[in-house]
Order: sequence, then structure tokens, then C-alpha cells
Amino acid sequence: MDLCIVTPVFNDWASFERLLGDLEDSLVDKCNFQVVAVNDDSYVPPPDGLLERDNLTVLNLICNLGHQRAIAIGLAYVADNIHCDAVVVMDADGEDKPSDIPTLIDASAAAPESIVVAGRGKRSEGAAFRLGYRLYRWMFRLFTGKQIRFGNFCLIPVGIVKRLVFQDSIWNHLAATVLRSRFNIEMVMTERGTRYQGESSMNSASLALLGLSAISVYSDVASLRTMMGAFLMSMVAITGILVTAGLRIFTDLAIPGWASNVVGSMTIILIQCVIVSVLVSFIVLANRSQRGFIVAHHYNEYLST
Repeated sequence: MDLCIVTPVFNDWASFERLLGDLEDSLVDKCNFQVVAVNDDSYVPPPDGLLERDNLTVLNLICNLGHQRAIAIGLAYVADNIHCDAVVVMDADGEDKPSDIPTLIDASAAAPESIVVAGRGKRSEGAAFRLGYRLYRWMFRLFTGKQIRFGNFCLIPVGIVKRLVFQDSIWNHLAATVLRSRFNIEMVMTERGTRYQGESSMNSASLALLGLSAISVYSDVASLRTMMGAFLMSMVAITGILVTAGLRIFTDLAIPGWASNVVGSMTIILIQCVIVSVLVSFIVLANRSQRGFIVAHHYNEYLST
């Protein structure tokens, strides 16, 4: 198998150098491979000689685009310029272990038309990050009705890569795009590796942005669920108004002032639900009339010459 490894790099060239060595050790007898490193406008220069390898291509971005978009550009470049059988997407910090790639290759050999993703059987981050990650998964399921149990670490047949890069959602979130695609997904359970050095730059704000980016892939579904929630709340408000009116008119349970307070509160909730439903409807209609950003057509615009 001819394999291409796509990995984004931002300043951490020491970890990237260790990754290259681990890839050599893990894949030397397994397959032929080459690496496409997407330099996300690093301000730290790589060490002398690091990039002088025959099986290494470095794409220098003209500005910092972030992790997900750097990956999207790497995949679009591979689809256009590199001959291979499959593409592995992974981080360069050591948390995606090169030693797991042979397992992904074996799973792909058993299901050659599938995307093989690395599920996490055990996470090694701190309690605060794990709590935030659980919240991210819960919110994703609430708004989309889907469970997302994997990240960027995956093996994608090159034929599928050439189709994924024409989906506009890959510009925002790879894993959610894979989940929403109609391609078959095979999951291999792995454990997150130990970082080569330093600490993760992922904080609460970054995790929240990642979660919103994932939900944006299902923006139409999320909008529909929001409208359904607003509709249910409006039904509750209307029921509350009718029940209050019935108690006030037909029973002696009325307490001075309570009926007007309840009806007023329910009316405010009803008006808010109607406003939310109308706004979401117009947003969905406006988005459907616009053409999305196709990374396969525009990735060259972000490459530094």
C-alpha cells in the first residue's frame, strides 16, 4: 500500500521531528509512505535539515487558519497532486500514535471501501478537559441526533478523499463531515498517546469553538431541532395559558394577581418561541440559497509561494 500522512504543524517542529522517526519505525515493513505537513503559518522556524527528506512535502500556509482548515487544505492538495492508495490524517504531537497506523491499515484491507477511524477507548487528559469533552459530545447529540466518538485520526481511501474535499463542511470539521457522509465507517479502538513534549493548546474556548464547528456541519438538522424545541415550548406556554384561564374562570382556586402573572409569563415565552422559529427559518432558507466554500477549488489560494 502507498500511504500519505497528512498532519498540521504549528511551531512544534521538535514533536514533528519525533513523529517522522516514529513513522519510520512503525511503517518501515508495512507500506510505502510519504508525509504532507501543513505548516499553519508557524512563527518558529524548523531546525536546519529537518525538511530535507525525499518523502516529505511541506505546505506553507499564507496565514494561520487553525487545525481543521489546515487539514482540509492538506487533503485537497493530496487529492490533486499525490498518487497514493489511502490517506492517514493525524496530529503531530504524539497523541495520535504512529504505532496504531498498521491497525488502521489492516482494518482498511478488510473493508477497502470504508473510512477507518480511531475511536478512543481511554482518554488521558485532565478531569476538566474530559468534562468539557463530554459536554461537547452531549451538545452534538442534542442538536444533531448523532454520536461522535472519534476525532481527526483516521485512514481514508484516496478515492473517498477526492470526494470529501468537494464537501463544503470539511472546511469546518473533518470528523463531523465523515460522520455525515454516506461512506461506511469502520471504527478501531485505540488509546490516546502521550504528547512528545509540552501541553495541549486546547482550552475551554478552543473546545467550545470545535464543538460549534462540528454542529455547523449539521446546521440544517440543528436548526430543525431548534424549531421543534421552540414549538414544544410554545405548546407548553399555550397549555399553561389555557389551564390558568380555566382555573381562574371555573374554580375558586384563584389567588389575587397570580393568574395575570402566569398568563403574562407564558405569553412572553410564546412570543419568544415564535420569534426564534421565524428567525431560524429565515437563516436556514438564506443558507440554502448560498454556495458553500469548496476547498478543492480554493486551497491553492492559501499556499505561500
